[in-house]
Amino acid sequence: MYKNSFIDNPTVIFSLLAFVSFINIFLPVHFLSLLLIGVIYTAFTKLIKEENYTLFALMIIAFSIIELAQGLKLFSLSLLAFFIHIFIAPLLNKMLTSQKLVQVMIIFIFYLGTALLFSFLGEVNYELVAILLINYLIDIAIVSLLP
Repeated sequence: MYKNSFIDNPTVIFSLLAFVSFINIFLPVHFLSLLLIGVIYTAFTKLIKEENYTLFALMIIAFSIIELAQGLKLFSLSLLAFFIHIFIAPLLNKMLTSQKLVQVMIIFIFYLGTALLFSFLGEVNYELVAILLINYLIDIAIVSLLP
């Protein structure tokens, strides 16, 4: 039996893109602009699995807007998400049986990769680590509460 999730609704995906765009364009602060990158990553991976490429392009645009607002290289978060989806996620799916635990671990690895991207820029400090940790906890709460 197939369970519908929030990602199956194109209106939710478009509103997520609009929200991320609004936050990154008008409020370019680290805490607010990095908010929901775990949710965007979750939508990214589910849309790849479902082969819904039109909504998938919206998630790449959302990643690009975040990258431009934060000063990261263009498509760096998208490439990180592809790498995790292709190489790391299958290993975790083989090792762990709980799908929720796999999701939590994959999002944690995505946040570690994001911190690594910021370290290449030389911008890692305690404030950024705290912001990434708080955003990780918020994203885990959102992803685990939604089906």
